[in-house]
Amino acid sequence: MSVRLDPAFEAAHDALFAVFAEPALVRRGRAAPVPVRVVITYGVSELGDYSQGLSRVTTVKFLNTEWRPRAGDRLQLPAGAFLIERIVVDDGIVTQTVLHG
Repeated sequence: MSVRLDPAFEAAHDALFAVFAEPALVRRGRAAPVPVRVVITYGVSELGDYSQGLSRVTTVKFLNTEWRPRAGDRLQLPAGAFLIERIVVDDGIVTQTVLHG
């Protein structure tokens, strides 16, 4: 479920993406690739029960106005091509995903 947030939050995300985002291409199925800006975070700890560390993953954030990611979408970065494994959170403005592997 996503809830519409105050427009000020949308402007703040736009400003953050303008500074921190990297250019990328994303594609769903056989459709043509779409240029997007993404914020990549490497080595994010995923915690299990009782705050037990389970793994480290790479997360990628998308502005929903540019692309609404789904599991299975392919992301092309300068470092290579990656598959989006799952959605972590969607606040209506930004969707955070986890890359496969």
